[in-house]
Amino acid sequence: MTISWIPNLITFLRLLLALPISISIYQGNELQALILFILAGLSDGLDGYLARKYNWESKYGELLDPLADKCLILSTILALAFSNKLPIWFVSTLLARDGIIVMGAMLYMMLFEGHHTLSNRWGKHYTGWIIAMLIIVLLQGTLVTGSALLHNLAQISKLGVLFFTFLSLFSYFKEPGKLIFNQLFHK
Repeated sequence: MTISWIPNLITFLRLLLALPISISIYQGNELQALILFILAGLSDGLDGYLARKYNWESKYGELLDPLADKCLILSTILALAFSNKLPIWFVSTLLARDGIIVMGAMLYMMLFEGHHTLSNRWGKHYTGWIIAMLIIVLLQGTLVTGSALLHNLAQISKLGVLFFTFLSLFSYFKEPGKLIFNQLFHK
């Protein structure tokens, strides 16, 4: 019996963590949400490490891993918006970015016979900044002391997220977006 399914199980469990994290945030238990969010982040590293080290990579894992990451981030930012810890305009901007990129990726796959676009470096920066921002915002809800420092860090991280939101969109429109546009309108 092979145990190559372990990375996929870890990824699936990370996907399931989105719900208790969101509920914890909405109920005002940021410490529990923070612990679960960090656990989910560690699981992301673990499943990738195991899949690469033992050659347990699979098509299922290739699809489920980014889906679990995106669900975790989106559910967390939505929970923070609904609990008034992030402004709605800010979260709407992030959701619009993700919607544009998801629609573009679907178009790209349809137009170019199933090939998927690789994430650009600015999208990776965006992901890093948004994870840092989420941790800082959750920390703000758990710590009473040092709140001025965390407030400043939260503001800086929000600016970083916005900067990389627009930079990643610009890069997306410049490269795969241009290919999609040309395929659709210049045949």
